Amino acid sequence: MRVLTVKNTREAEALANESGISYLQLMENAGSYCARVIRKTFANTSKKRVLVICGKGRNGGDGCVIARKLSEDGYSVTVMMAMGLPSDSESSEMLSRIRAMGVNIIYYDRNGATDRAFENAEIIVDCIFGIGFHGEPDEQTAGLFGKINASPAVTVSIDVPSGLSGDSGRADGECVKADLTVAVMALKPVHVLKPSRYFCGQIVTASIGIPEKCFEAVKSALFTMDNSEVKRLFKKREADSHKGTYGTVLVIGGSYEMPNAAYFASQAAADSGAGIVKLAFPAAAYKAIAPKTYEQVLIPLESNKNGRISQNAVRRIGTELEKCSCVVIGCGMGVDEDTKAVVKFVLENSPVPVIVDADGINCLKGRIELIDSAKADVILTPHPKEMSRIAGTDVRQIENGRSAAVSAFISAHRSVLVLKGASTLVGGSENGSIYVNPNGNPGMATGGSGDVLSGIIASFAAQGLSPFLSAAAGVYVHGAAGDSAAAKYSMMGTTPSKIIGELPFVLKKFE
Repeated sequence: MRVLTVKNTREAEALANESGISYLQLMENAGSYCARVIRKTFANTSKKRVLVICGKGRNGGDGCVIARKLSEDGYSVTVMMAMGLPSDSESSEMLSRIRAMGVNIIYYDRNGATDRAFENAEIIVDCIFGIGFHGEPDEQTAGLFGKINASPAVTVSIDVPSGLSGDSGRADGECVKADLTVAVMALKPVHVLKPSRYFCGQIVTASIGIPEKCFEAVKSALFTMDNSEVKRLFKKREADSHKGTYGTVLVIGGSYEMPNAAYFASQAAADSGAGIVKLAFPAAAYKAIAPKTYEQVLIPLESNKNGRISQNAVRRIGTELEKCSCVVIGCGMGVDEDTKAVVKFVLENSPVPVIVDADGINCLKGRIELIDSAKADVILTPHPKEMSRIAGTDVRQIENGRSAAVSAFISAHRSVLVLKGASTLVGGSENGSIYVNPNGNPGMATGGSGDVLSGIIASFAAQGLSPFLSAAAGVYVHGAAGDSAAAKYSMMGTTPSKIIGELPFVLKKFE
């Protein structure tokens, strides 16, 4: 599913207008579709008293169309003009049409009529700003948002809950908390990024008749996926297939201090459909790793004095690189001169895609050029602090502009980048696309969850998906497994093992 920025949205509308679909017609289409959504949503309820709150821009014009359509269908409708008269000709025209019908129109000024309108409303339709809001609301507008949120009525926001920026995942100031948001034309970043998406409630996308060629012309880089789109990525398993058909994953990692990180990655790869999973780790961690690894081929490697993989093990690693379909390196391996040398060797010699995670990323600090000269495709999976180390950027700057940070990195370095966190982003330098992940939950903020993700991505790459699609599908499946674990146990009780345990049930949806 495409995700349009505010700029993309306005460009698509302008192209549609140039093609012969006037702004007035687009407004009529948008309002009519939104009214249908409202009718359908409340068809089996007794809710008939509607308060449509309109701003002075085109979102308010959409609201006037909604008010007209619902009034024609027998709803008791009041229109509240939140900021005076409309500022554009299309919205003015739509206001004149409902005035001619005799629809009740009031103006927001905190007087008795305003209070009565809120008290009477069973459904509030928020058409105050749409995609046009930025900054923070003034005192009067914040007060209006507060009245909406305090009302027991069901709140439906048109396009974007007022007070949120269409392009941002932030929710800093007072804003409308919607029960249902009708995304006009297409999803916007606000609908898929967190925490803003939590203020949107249920999200429905409204088609307003813009030709596909207009969307293609704006070239939006952002997209998201749902179950049906992820399912299309996986091929049906044929009756004559065998373990070699589904690839070999090689996980290189672990240490005496952190043996389980590499185990989590290897187990996730095994439970995500890889044909063979090999786990290469320092022999110093053998007693911690071997007793619980039933489904992996174990490759103990020479250890250094720190209980980490010694660079003397690169010859054996090189032999294994020639036999695998995808490599994961870094999970729990520690950072010292030996592990830095091992990471460098793998990037320079692996003929298959390499997923660099955790300490593998930390080993690239000050040496990011290694991914540019890597022999094969590289997938990096940093959290924001790890991202700051390899990008030389402040963590706060990354968090305040996550998609911009991903775009800048993939423009500068040949790679697939998975920026973890709320609304994990996946960017690919090959086409500049950025995938925004819609699922997952705060219960996944636990040590080892990222190792599980690396194993899933590696499994999908070993089974034949491209590096970018492996990362995007891996992030989606990882989030779905985390959601399943949280639903079954609790967010506080979600652990890497529980996420792994949910993978077979989640993957069943895609077979």
